[in-house]
Amino acid sequence: MYRENIYGILEGTKEKISAIIVPKNSGLKGYAWKVLKEAGLDIGQAERTGKDSARIGGLEVLFQRGEDIPKIVMDEFRMGRVALGVTGDDLYDEFRLRDPSNTLKVENTYDWTDTAAKFLRPALCLIGKQGAPLPEGEAKVALTAKYELTGREYLAKSPQFRGRAPKVNLYTGGLERAVATGANDIGIDVVYTGNSLEGNGLGIIDEIRFSDLVVISPLKREESGIGRAVRKEFERIRQRLDNPTDSYTSRLLADPEKAARKFVEEGYEFVQAYWGRGKMVPEMADVIYAAVVLATIRGCTVDDLTKEMLSRQK
Repeated sequence: MYRENIYGILEGTKEKISAIIVPKNSGLKGYAWKVLKEAGLDIGQAERTGKDSARIGGLEVLFQRGEDIPKIVMDEFRMGRVALGVTGDDLYDEFRLRDPSNTLKVENTYDWTDTAAKFLRPALCLIGKQGAPLPEGEAKVALTAKYELTGREYLAKSPQFRGRAPKVNLYTGGLERAVATGANDIGIDVVYTGNSLEGNGLGIIDEIRFSDLVVISPLKREESGIGRAVRKEFERIRQRLDNPTDSYTSRLLADPEKAARKFVEEGYEFVQAYWGRGKMVPEMADVIYAAVVLATIRGCTVDDLTKEMLSRQK
């Protein structure tokens, strides 16, 4: 099967990539590393530099749980670094439900095709005791915590649960047993081979979604331009706050009164430019800079600003 070269994907972002983040949890790791090897990145040949890090040539490789990778890609971006992540598209979509303001985008999708898997790929399924009908009235649903929002969305939209209010119980393990023993009526969990499901006397009631591998970046196109520029300004000034230098920005951050006067000064110059006594665009940039300095002093972040602006556009 053709796999797009991972280095071509990195180059296609036209950004300096600080690291690639790959899964370390067993289920996702095995297939993801196999696909990456086919795509030109042999993780097995990486030189370990720490417990959860390695290096292949000039590329840093970080090892994290698949469900955490979207968040870590965003964390890296907020600190001024562009990292790519490799994870399941189901975990990527779950993160997007948790954080709608994220700027993640899919750079590439690798089809998951494994003949050992019941559906050739992982499948999030509604499961229950073999041959048993859906319970009437309120159903107790064991839901894997990793896919909590995806599962809740399914329960809210599925015609099978229309007019009902299922009682959801979250599990991080032992979910099949929780259904098999009768502690829960049904469950929502990932099915791979289906062997353990059958071994517990359970069957599949409905297939909710399937999963492939995705390469993700924080470079969503809606944030190219002004959005990314403002984000980088926040990150740059935050770095000055955390690691002061002898720069003008550091001096402003250390003196809130001086920073406030700077904002008033820049605001006045912007108004003067409005009346034709200066250039508006450079003065506007100065106002944004001074505003970000004040916001950083008070602990406001670019994500706080993004959420506020989006709330006004509904």
